[in-house]
Amino acid sequence: MYVPRHFAMDGLADQHALIEAHDFALLVTTGVDGLFATHVPMMLKRDEGKFGTLYAHLARPNPQASMLGREMLAVFSGPHGYISPSWYSDRAKNVPTWNYSVVHCYGVAEAIDGETLLLLSEMADVYEKDRTDGWRTDELTADIRQSLPRGVVGLRMEIARIEGKAKFSQNKPRAERERLIDGLKASGDTALAAIMEQQLNLI
Repeated sequence: MYVPRHFAMDGLADQHALIEAHDFALLVTTGVDGLFATHVPMMLKRDEGKFGTLYAHLARPNPQASMLGREMLAVFSGPHGYISPSWYSDRAKNVPTWNYSVVHCYGVAEAIDGETLLLLSEMADVYEKDRTDGWRTDELTADIRQSLPRGVVGLRMEIARIEGKAKFSQNKPRAERERLIDGLKASGDTALAAIMEQQLNLI
């Protein structure tokens, strides 16, 4: 990934935070017929391995399930949005751009078939934790609990390399960045505006 120095997100804690907040990943593998991608939620365990470990599951008929054992790329995208030249103090000296944050994780994914039901249970617990009527896998009937692992493949990918990029107009003067934040708020993009405000306050 091309990462100019002023847009680099090098802190592992920041990279992990983005993954956890935006954990619906694009998982990419190179197969015999070229690139193949799946959109899939991935659960991060920060304390496993040097950079953390990702867990997910794929449907068995998914061709990518047969590609485990190869290097994969998991892409996690954070808040993003259009930046209009009209928001700058001199609109004639600026061009349209896009602000965004993203983390790329590389590693070799391996199947964890024997622990598929446990993985599904862990992931369900993560997504159900804030619900007062949270669902658990132990509510499933016995026949579904037995058949479920036959339909999906659990995977584990220790992160061997991780890159982060946060392009939030850090190459612009503070006054211009404040104008961009105001423009985003006026356009209704409050999520990106909030992130840019956080970045601005770090200066």
